[in-house]
Amino acid sequence: MKRNFTIVTLVVLGFFLTLGMFADLLAQDTLDVAQGYETLNVAVESDTVSPNPNRVYRLARGGVYLLNGTIKDVGVPIRIVAAKGNGPKPLLIMTADESGESSRYFRPGEDGEWRGLYISGIDNLGNQTGKNTWRIGKEDGRYVIDNCIADGDAQSFIRMDADGQKLFITNSIFSNSFRLSSPGNGRFLDTRGNTQDTIFVQNCTFFNGTGDVLRNGGGIVKYIVFDHVTIEKAIGLNNDFEFNRNVYCQFTNNLLHDMGWEGRDLMSVDSISGCIMPVDSLNAPEIATEEQRKYIMKNNVMGWSPEIRNWIESKDSLQLYPWTDAPGEFFFSNFSNFMFENNIIEDVVFSDGPDATLHLAYIEHRYNDNYLNNNNPDIRLDRNGVGTLTDNPETFGPASDEYDFDYADTFAAYTHAVGGFPVGDLNWFPAKKAEWEAAGSPMTGVHPVNKMNTPAQFELEQNFPNPFNPTTSIVYQLNTEQAVTLGIYNMLGQKVRTLVSNQVQTAGSYKVQWDGCNEVGVYAPSGVYFYRLQAGDKIQSRKMLLIK
Repeated sequence: MKRNFTIVTLVVLGFFLTLGMFADLLAQDTLDVAQGYETLNVAVESDTVSPNPNRVYRLARGGVYLLNGTIKDVGVPIRIVAAKGNGPKPLLIMTADESGESSRYFRPGEDGEWRGLYISGIDNLGNQTGKNTWRIGKEDGRYVIDNCIADGDAQSFIRMDADGQKLFITNSIFSNSFRLSSPGNGRFLDTRGNTQDTIFVQNCTFFNGTGDVLRNGGGIVKYIVFDHVTIEKAIGLNNDFEFNRNVYCQFTNNLLHDMGWEGRDLMSVDSISGCIMPVDSLNAPEIATEEQRKYIMKNNVMGWSPEIRNWIESKDSLQLYPWTDAPGEFFFSNFSNFMFENNIIEDVVFSDGPDATLHLAYIEHRYNDNYLNNNNPDIRLDRNGVGTLTDNPETFGPASDEYDFDYADTFAAYTHAVGGFPVGDLNWFPAKKAEWEAAGSPMTGVHPVNKMNTPAQFELEQNFPNPFNPTTSIVYQLNTEQAVTLGIYNMLGQKVRTLVSNQVQTAGSYKVQWDGCNEVGVYAPSGVYFYRLQAGDKIQSRKMLLIK
């Protein structure tokens, strides 16, 4: 499986920079961190003496990084990324202290970005690490997780501890979120009841959790998107996605398999829990009225493995999970701004997904134990097994035969997403992911604007919006088929980003977005930039202004 990755970070700099200052600030300030014990801790802690707002900590492909404690606030944004290349992801492993306890990985008090990492939820002694892999704490903070694998958490992978945060998760895998003694834990995201600005999740896979995929705790999320996400064996007894109090909610093109794999308990569940998407009144007119809210739930597929389906249907007190609850049905039926369309049930079979053996033993035990959580059997999905770093180092990191969540093109799900694409995480279908991007996905790609009429001339239009922050669109016209290159340059003539690289395009109009990032994914500072289009022997350039 080949994955395509994008990364976004944040650097806030002043406007009206002199040319000399501008040149100084363009420096990448990238620090290559050698693998080994506490090297990453030392590198980050050393920067607290003189915090560098432009710092990027770059980890070696194939490197093993042993952490001796939590990476904490350094007073500036924290960015930890993998070096470019096709080698294995840098492997982060937490080490236990003298008492045998290990810490969580990250607790940033400022903005943050993580890219291309493998983060082990098993410490060097073979035990679960501290809960909350990410515990993000800045009010109005901006956090990006891209192309990461996070394996194992005892409560929730990401805990959002302050209001107004923006969280973007793309091209990542999260697996094994559970605490056997307290299965209500085992979440993937938790807003802690805060009012959050944005949660954006796209082309990700979540598998094996016992709690809510998203716990909102009565809070509000102003803007939330789950798009092209594969979710396997998540949501335990009577849990759900807590999408109930959002202003804008988009749940589209997702594949849900063995959701609510313990079943919906008819003896204890009320009418507003134990479903995929519960909905409730916002009751916050200072944020939005009911009429201003918008929910889009469409082109999703839900299904079960035969073993889980048969077990749930064999119990009189249980039922399979429904799409929504009673209030949700009311909202979707009576508010034009609530859309429920084209959601189907299909029992998709993954090409190499996990079997249900461990989970059947677990749910049978829990059911017979009246859910008292006495000696619940382990459900960890791990083809490497679990061992200590000293005795069994091969148990850390991805297995050579990791699970594969693609599925055959004979399933309706294969063309059920918007545009005729497969539902779920498109990274499991690399050829389809490339088509999706080329067609102008919400994230990246060159978007053909008008193929019906041949433009009269070669032309590069002014970007819009301009000035912009952080994203702008660039439109250009080709009157003949040409090999096209489009690049962004700073005032010194140094290349900042290549948006189109020697790509042969037919005559027509095209639109490309620039997200304000340079080639290594770091946000460019405020200032004047040039964008230059070359098509054959024709060249045009224009200026644009980035303001933060």
